Amino acid sequence: MTNYDLRTPTGRRKQVELPRAYAYLCEDLLVCRSEVNRTKERLARFAASSNLELAAVFVGQDPRSAAGFGRLLEAVIRDEVKVVLVPSVLHLMVLGSPRRIKEYIEAATEARVITMP
Repeated sequence: MTNYDLRTPTGRRKQVELPRAYAYLCEDLLVCRSEVNRTKERLARFAASSNLELAAVFVGQDPRSAAGFGRLLEAVIRDEVKVVLVPSVLHLMVLGSPRRIKEYIEAATEARVITMP
């Protein structure tokens, strides 16, 4: 868990817990392993700038299988995570209609799906 140390008006330190987020990306859409790593780094920077703690990144490795996506859904429900980050809607397209997949995730988990700008 990431905590930020903030000073209160009395000078005491106060721990602030950031909301947790999980991310999903489809490895097959990225050119090489280094691009996967750069995308993970971009997701982490985006989460930090959005005041979120990126707790995990789930990677879909085979476009014919939804195993990575299934692990994401299970973890979001189990851990009651409220935000799912994706690099772009293209990463949802391999699963079907991006709009429908986004709606499905939000209905099934009560988490918001956010794409990076």
